[in-house]
Amino acid sequence: GGSRAATRMASGAGSPGGGTGERLQTLGSFVGGAVSGGGCWSDRCQRCGVQLHIVDELPPATDVTQSFRGAINESFVVVPSSDPDEFVVGRREAGATPGSGSPGSWDSGPQCPSFDEVARVEKIMALASGQTDQDHPVCGECLKAVVLEVQRQVDEAQEEHRRYQEAQQRLGEQLHAFSPEDAEQVEADIAAMEAEERQLLEQLRGFDREEDEIQEELERCRRQEEALRREEDELWLALSEQQLAVVEAEEEHATTASAIRYATAELNRLQKTNVLNDMFHITHQGQFGTISRFRMGKLPDQSVPWEEINAAWGQACLLLDALTKKCRVPIDPYRLVPRGSFSAIQVGGETLQLHCNDGGLKSFFNNRHFDLAMTAFLGCLKEVVKFLQRDPTMRLPFKIENDKVGGFSVHHLFNPPERWTKALKFMLTDLKWMVAFVESRDRCDARPASPGTLSSAAGAASSSQRISVR
Repeated sequence: GGSRAATRMASGAGSPGGGTGERLQTLGSFVGGAVSGGGCWSDRCQRCGVQLHIVDELPPATDVTQSFRGAINESFVVVPSSDPDEFVVGRREAGATPGSGSPGSWDSGPQCPSFDEVARVEKIMALASGQTDQDHPVCGECLKAVVLEVQRQVDEAQEEHRRYQEAQQRLGEQLHAFSPEDAEQVEADIAAMEAEERQLLEQLRGFDREEDEIQEELERCRRQEEALRREEDELWLALSEQQLAVVEAEEEHATTASAIRYATAELNRLQKTNVLNDMFHITHQGQFGTISRFRMGKLPDQSVPWEEINAAWGQACLLLDALTKKCRVPIDPYRLVPRGSFSAIQVGGETLQLHCNDGGLKSFFNNRHFDLAMTAFLGCLKEVVKFLQRDPTMRLPFKIENDKVGGFSVHHLFNPPERWTKALKFMLTDLKWMVAFVESRDRCDARPASPGTLSSAAGAASSSQRISVR
């Protein structure tokens, strides 16, 4: 089958310090074919993993344990070639030749080794592995590397043993050179050193106890520091929350203050606002008195349409009705019916129309009812004035008596247009004074007032809103 390198492991007696490297020797080459006695097995090298062919040539009666104590004569570890047929386990009986048909001939077919043979080989490998640090089986190349490593360790052990012997020899020479006095001095020095050592050990134990106490104190300080750190974090968190609450409170306070300022400004503005005067603006335009820009009256040289006059009477009726309701004035038996240009006033159960128009005999009767309605309006106006004059500061620029205002009648029939127009202008002037008085009184009631404030406010409002009369 080809040449194979064989390695024999031999165990021999030697000196106590060596012999391991001497037990492992390389034996050259072994040519397979006919092997005298024993069996063969396949395995892998425990170092490089190459496939091995193991041949056991020890006699079956050999005690492998005793052999490793002395010597293992022949045990081969074979590295096979790449031929796969060489991995087949074969067994040759004594006296057989390859290819013969006798019972003792070479059996080339695969045979299973017995349990004793397998156990014997495993025991040999275990014993061989115990001789070195390398597990067995190994190939020849790996065994050489193991031998070199073992030899290096042996050389290092011998060198160390030589240095120890030299040191022991020098120490012995020094001890022989000592005199008794020197020996006593050395003993005294040793005793002093031992005493100093005991003292230092005692100090060391004291230092250890002090270190333990310091460690305990340090641990307490660490725990205290951790507690203080947690407390500090809680305090900072509480401070942050408090600052946030303060900021929110300040923002809420600022918002509230701003709302109060705005509400106060709006209240002042509304208190200063003359609602009735804004809604029913009374002024004059030449000889005409106007309310909401509607003229009241007629002149020979300036004809005012009845639609405008009726609209002005509707505004005056609505204004007087608003004053009576605002001041809660009882105006029985009068009842105002504001309906724009077709307003009316009820006296008892009779309804008088506060509007008129041009045209014939019907116009005459309409004017008659119109005069009665205007007289009733003046009566209602006088009732409101009487109610307001419970305040002694209430004064009107033009006195109202029956159907006259400031001495001029409000009747349209048989009354010159100039006098009728002036009477209506005086009536609007009194209405404006009443509006100014009521508004000024409401402003004074809305805030604490000192004595005389109401009269001064009413006088100021009246003087500022008075209509000049010619």
